[in-house]
Amino acid sequence: MRKDLGSSLWFAGLSTLLMVTLLFNVPVQALEGKIVARINGQPVYDWEITLAENEIKDELEQVDADMRRGLLLRYVIDTRLMALAGASAGLDNEQAFKRRIDYNRNQAMRDIYFEKNVRSGIGDKQLREIFDRQIKKFKPVQEVRARHILVKKEEEALDMVERLNRGEEIATLAREHSQGPSGRNGGDLGYFAKGQKDKNFEEMAFSLERGEISAPIKSSFGWHIIKVEDKRMTKAPTFEELKDQIKGQLVQVRSRKLTADLRKAAKVEVLDKVLAAKFNAIQ
Repeated sequence: MRKDLGSSLWFAGLSTLLMVTLLFNVPVQALEGKIVARINGQPVYDWEITLAENEIKDELEQVDADMRRGLLLRYVIDTRLMALAGASAGLDNEQAFKRRIDYNRNQAMRDIYFEKNVRSGIGDKQLREIFDRQIKKFKPVQEVRARHILVKKEEEALDMVERLNRGEEIATLAREHSQGPSGRNGGDLGYFAKGQKDKNFEEMAFSLERGEISAPIKSSFGWHIIKVEDKRMTKAPTFEELKDQIKGQLVQVRSRKLTADLRKAAKVEVLDKVLAAKFNAIQ
């Protein structure tokens, strides 16, 4: 765990439980769930850990998996203690606190409304229908997997060709001499289709057979020696491979429509003319 991560998490904001009780005036005892701890006799619920995890999920990427739940519980407890201390000091009467409460109330209601009206109801059947429509448009294309050595001068390229002809490995020479970023990987460019590389480089790569090494070829980056390691036709992706991507796209479409409909039904006035122009320019 990063040394400064703990302190950055402890002070991130109000605990979810305190926010719920303050925003909606719900007694702590009425919030059902598994109790995982107590603070001065008041319960800390399992669902608080879940909501805290959603809140600080980016920070948790740096934490070992077996440490996360304990860290989240400590985050919830420390946040609650700090919030209670702030309430005891009368900070809940300050304008800054009231503004934050009002803003967070809108955020909480937005998130729940979004979940119910955008995310919910998206099932595999709907996603499969979209997938089937998209996959009909799929057309396989040829891809080449190649290694290369990139040098600045033609003389250097010719020297590389001679050494390859004497039996030296292109991967070794690429690591030692290539000036391109793929050099550290032995010149491996992976698979690529037409339209993804420099035109001269691409024409040469696709003209070679498997295992064939090119003569020096000039591109906008310098001089290359190319070896084609494989050729293949792309395969259509499976539903499982595209499922999350399709769902994300569908959520975006539904979200844009929902917000557009809400704005259309409301009377929205932006009083600052400069800000209004920027607001209206957003598509």
